[in-house]
Amino acid sequence: MMKKVILGGVLLAATSASAMPFEKPEDAIHYRQSAFSMIATNFGDMADMVKGRKDWDQAKFSQRALFVSQLTMMPGEAFEMKGSDKGETKARPEIWSDWDGFSAKLNQFQTDMANLAKVSAEGDQRATMKAFGVAAKNCKSCHSDYKHR
Repeated sequence: MMKKVILGGVLLAATSASAMPFEKPEDAIHYRQSAFSMIATNFGDMADMVKGRKDWDQAKFSQRALFVSQLTMMPGEAFEMKGSDKGETKARPEIWSDWDGFSAKLNQFQTDMANLAKVSAEGDQRATMKAFGVAAKNCKSCHSDYKHR
């Protein structure tokens, strides 16, 4: 019985420790900024194709959409770190004072990007551009409400 209690305690501690990979608020800020930087790079490449600044490449667009879809899952937990609302960040206090609104927009962005990845993989440029517009609109809305310029 004692072995089960010890093993249970070890598993609980391991689960708690792995739930948040950050030791300091600065680590969480850096993590989410890194994720958003990669999102911006990939999103920007897609935007350039949509706006005609780059030649359309459906395969490359689809790859970028998949990358962004995966990356959108990363920054959320970094906003949960206590104290990560302070320091060198463009995150507005409204993220924490309106957590439900922020979470809803982040979840919608994740949904939009998953849809964009799916649609773009199907190869229809018109449908891809339409799905991109939906994702871009939500992305801009979140920046307007929750990011300092």
